Amino acid sequence: MASISAAVSLSPWSEERLLEACLDERMIGHVVRVIETADEVLGFVVYARVLDEVTVHEIAVRAEYQGRGLGQALLCSALREMRRVGVVRCLLEVRESNQSARRLYQRNGFSIDGTRKQYYPCADGREDALLMSAQL
Repeated sequence: MASISAAVSLSPWSEERLLEACLDERMIGHVVRVIETADEVLGFVVYARVLDEVTVHEIAVRAEYQGRGLGQALLCSALREMRRVGVVRCLLEVRESNQSARRLYQRNGFSIDGTRKQYYPCADGREDALLMSAQL
């Protein structure tokens, strides 16, 4: 999962952080879902629940599998599980420049709530994060 994150994200999750999300008691409330074949992980989603809200922290799909609906499958699976356990709102943030992720989220009922100015580091300095949410 860490190699996927490093390959496709400008702010990748480290192996240590991903392991904590999967295993460590300090990260209680985190859920990690993967799409995999018999021998490799193709993509994953990490989210955390606090009471009746969830924050999506990362959705990543191996570059050679992007555009095949795996991100959609991961997000839909996570949203179904969130609804099943009584979550009423899902939050996330996305780089303003990440058009494909923004389209994915908008297709799935997310709308823009606000902006975090200069939030993400990038090659040209910093870029804004769009705050998005969906009522479940």
